[in-house]
Amino acid sequence: MPISSDDLAALSRTSLDDYLKNTPVDQVTQDQPFINRLLQGKKPFGGAKQYIKENIRKSHDSNFKWTYGEEKITFKKRDTVEQTEFPWRRCVDSIYRSDDELFSNGIRVVRGDGGKVRLEKNEKVQLIDQLNEDQLTLRTGFFEQLNLHCLRDGTSSPDAIVGLDGIVTLTPTTGTLGNIDRATAKYWRNTAVTAIAPADLVDKMEYAWRQCVRYAGGQAPDFILAGADFIDAYRKCLTLTQNVDAGRVKRLDASTGEGNKTGLFFKGKEIIWDPTFDVLDDLDKPETKWAKRCYFLNMRNISWREDGYDIFSPDAPHDTLCLYTAVSMRCVLSCNRANSHAVLALA
Repeated sequence: MPISSDDLAALSRTSLDDYLKNTPVDQVTQDQPFINRLLQGKKPFGGAKQYIKENIRKSHDSNFKWTYGEEKITFKKRDTVEQTEFPWRRCVDSIYRSDDELFSNGIRVVRGDGGKVRLEKNEKVQLIDQLNEDQLTLRTGFFEQLNLHCLRDGTSSPDAIVGLDGIVTLTPTTGTLGNIDRATAKYWRNTAVTAIAPADLVDKMEYAWRQCVRYAGGQAPDFILAGADFIDAYRKCLTLTQNVDAGRVKRLDASTGEGNKTGLFFKGKEIIWDPTFDVLDDLDKPETKWAKRCYFLNMRNISWREDGYDIFSPDAPHDTLCLYTAVSMRCVLSCNRANSHAVLALA
């Protein structure tokens, strides 16, 4: 038996909804470690006119002085608070499949008086199999692109959110972040150490780490993300000492780590390899390659907010017989302490 166009749209929405629920977004594959970490700490996003706003302390504006005897005490009205503004945006992804494509696979779609037709059980299974590939690629493609834009600086589109490259920038003394001018607001600058020679790598990492701790109230970065070239350079700085046991068969392995977990640590935090960095190098051809970068991030001071997933099937145009399915989400990435992060890059 055929299926009505309304039932087909409902089935498509349900199929995609099941994909999103049954494969939790917090477990996005490990080859997308940045968005995976963001989504683990996601915050609810109820709504805002245009911006997510956060109050930050820009200084103590102290009026401290020494006095003696009848020295006058001076009083000062303090100006210690600034407000950030990060615009939220909506991201969408979508697919369509024509009625004739479905018909060629044994599924006839009826658009007139559709309430009187229903699929048999075996036909429904056949249709679900047909839709599953579309829904799987829609879901994975959606998060693949979202991950890329969460890493970029937000200039790839006027409607894109500000990503990691905008929050922890290679040029922290220029531009604005959250509507605060970094050229004048020294407190709003991350640490950036670039053009590092391999021989100086560990010393520069020590310097950047201390800067992060210094400006984060003693809190050390809790997430280290790096590209392949940086990881290789760091690995070559280390000396591995082998303890020889004459009574046992020896097994030597020159590699460390597993998957995107490198097995390389700095200050007790494992350096995570992000293969997306190589993708961005191929797509954007930046002056400073992503593969040469390393990020010291304090994830307590970076927030991901979203309003969840809206899954819908728009009506087909009057002159087109197709099934349309889309997923939509409003989101924003914000920062409330820019100087608690650092980026390093090899020469």
